Amino acid sequence: MSEQKYRPMGAYAKSKRANIVFTVELARRLAGTPMTAVAVHPGAALTNLQQHSQGLAARLLMPLLGRLAMGSPEGAAWPSLCAATSPAVESGAFIGPAGRRQDSGPPRPARLPRGADHRATGAALWRDSERLTGIPFIV
Repeated sequence: MSEQKYRPMGAYAKSKRANIVFTVELARRLAGTPMTAVAVHPGAALTNLQQHSQGLAARLLMPLLGRLAMGSPEGAAWPSLCAATSPAVESGAFIGPAGRRQDSGPPRPARLPRGADHRATGAALWRDSERLTGIPFIV
């Protein structure tokens, strides 16, 4: 929740990891139903998000370095399109770019971050989400 210390990119990274943990838990809860839950990551794409990088040097260098090391926003949309339209994608999958560092390239199943499929972590995040939103999950 970043209540003690807030760093924009740190908070962003935590929120993306929570999305994956939440989606893996959702896939568990949807097992045996016709619905699917798929986590997706776009890889590295040069977007307006980088303008919020910390430090003047990072903000000045990001446009140049981003063009060299990052994919396009259009390419970053591929994994989402694949997850939404491919009949081969199964519930609980994690889809991302096929590049060596999973930063760009055509979509494919990707490695979950370490611990993202830990049952106790997923259940705890789910309970906290229900408590914070006041909305219980009912299948």
